[in-house]
Amino acid sequence: MPSTQNPLTGSSSTTDASSYTTASVTPGANNLVLVQVVNTKATLPDTPTLSGNGLTYVQVATVTYDTIASPLKRETVFRALGASPSAGAITIDFAGTNQTGCIWSVTEVLSVDTGGTNGSAAVVQSATNNANTGTSLTVTLAAFGSADNSTYGAFAINDNVAINPGTGFTEIHDNVLGAVPVTGGETEWRADNDTSVDASASDAANKRWGGIAIEIKFAAAGGAATWPGWVSSRGGWW
Repeated sequence: MPSTQNPLTGSSSTTDASSYTTASVTPGANNLVLVQVVNTKATLPDTPTLSGNGLTYVQVATVTYDTIASPLKRETVFRALGASPSAGAITIDFAGTNQTGCIWSVTEVLSVDTGGTNGSAAVVQSATNNANTGTSLTVTLAAFGSADNSTYGAFAINDNVAINPGTGFTEIHDNVLGAVPVTGGETEWRADNDTSVDASASDAANKRWGGIAIEIKFAAAGGAATWPGWVSSRGGWW
């Protein structure tokens, strides 16, 4: 049985602020927590840091988009994993620098490789892409390490219309900021392999896009993945 995902919370704020707070979430033990953050600013948007749940949140990837004049929007995905996370909100902090809006999507993934630190073994690879025109965007991953692994996608656009998940993907969250600033963010999930992770806008007009794709490593019952190796007690490979 492949990894599964459980949406925890998703929302947005149009407030000018240097810090934003999600609703309270309760991640499960040894589940991979993935957080998409989309933030806007009149100049290059800052990269946030995250805290909460007794976990350490580590950046997986970040991409700027809406870059015709200068980058006005940023999308970042973070990972975290722990044996005993606590219930509570996640704080998205920009170190005292005001942003003009923020979108977030928080989900947990069950049955992942728990090796490494803070979910490092659960994330096999990631890739980013952006575009200043188009009705859709594709982020390309390399060949997957295992047929059991799953696919996560996170997309953002410079509009407040809905974002549609790619074929075969299930939408996790789809959030918009509203009229000002005009920004939308979406996350999506596919239980199997897909090296062409895509999303499209719900209208026909060209958009400015940012996208992040991640391969998630499966492990039964949330444990570390096992590989064939020499077992001395058996005197052979298994």
